Amino acid sequence: MRWVTLNRPGARNAQNEALLTRLTEVLAQTRESPARALVLAGAGTSFSAGHDIKEAAVNPRYRANIETVEGRFRQERDLFVRPIELLRTLPIPTIGRVQGHCMAAALMLVGSCDLVVAAEDARFSSTVTRDMGAADVEVPWIYWALGERRAKQLTWLSESIGAEEALRLGIVNWVVPNDDLDGKVQSVLDELLRVPREALELSKLSFRFMEDRRGRADVDAYHFLSHQLSHHTSESVELLRRRVAELERRLRERSAAD
Repeated sequence: MRWVTLNRPGARNAQNEALLTRLTEVLAQTRESPARALVLAGAGTSFSAGHDIKEAAVNPRYRANIETVEGRFRQERDLFVRPIELLRTLPIPTIGRVQGHCMAAALMLVGSCDLVVAAEDARFSSTVTRDMGAADVEVPWIYWALGERRAKQLTWLSESIGAEEALRLGIVNWVVPNDDLDGKVQSVLDELLRVPREALELSKLSFRFMEDRRGRADVDAYHFLSHQLSHHTSESVELLRRRVAELERRLRERSAAD
């Protein structure tokens, strides 16, 4: 069994370049390992607040890439798409362990897990469309999980979904008190380990085959291009400029105070 933890609790596990690069490496290594199952967790009080917008203010390479069409495309393909593809196609069962905030890009990670255990305080949301003027890169997952109308409600109005509603909608498999989260994850693992690895691997292949025949792979590929285009509209460019300028101002003030 392999336990993978997003470990930036001070930033609510916001996914910066370093975290996503390491996650991709670990998932690639897991594919070649004898592990029987994988748990994806977040340290601290939240699973993840999504992609870290601060990268555009503190990481010169990241900033340079998002300023060109080709740079953003390659960067987001490698950082955002690749780990999701690896997680979704692992031959072993994957369990998402979710507490607190599960926002924006974190929805893609959870949506790529086979099973999800959520704490009572888990909340699922995205403000990307409203705050960044971009079509959320996680739109296909939200659509598959929620259906068209509920997906539009969540993304367009930036509404959130609590743990119990997520259970009712089928986003998660179990909701437990926060103190029982690890115990429930372990009990699910124990049951999975009773099943022959080959049976699970072949079953997972069939589930993915059926999902792709319904069009998931094509939808994901199309929407990634739509997402890229949305970042380069005049409104999105201006919203990002303002957010980065505000982040840079806060960083200067914090540096001066120190």
